[in-house]
Amino acid sequence: MHPADIQAELKKRDVTQASIAQDLGVSQYHVSGVIHDPEKRPSDRVMKAISKIIGRDHREVFPEYYFNLKRRKRAF
Repeated sequence: MHPADIQAELKKRDVTQASIAQDLGVSQYHVSGVIHDPEKRPSDRVMKAISKIIGRDHREVFPEYYFNLKRRKRAF
């Protein structure tokens, strides 16, 4: 999903990046970084929390992270 779409979904549910950050014990800057560029700020825990809030699978919300073949090859 595009970052603007993620933000719109969070706004529909009246959830802020600050509230997500507080619940997870991370900074709002970190949550924003995950939404805008999950490749540079990977956090499986934050991505899954955001996805759960908006009611979608984390691989659907952040496909650029979960289906990045270059990243997957480096991990093995």
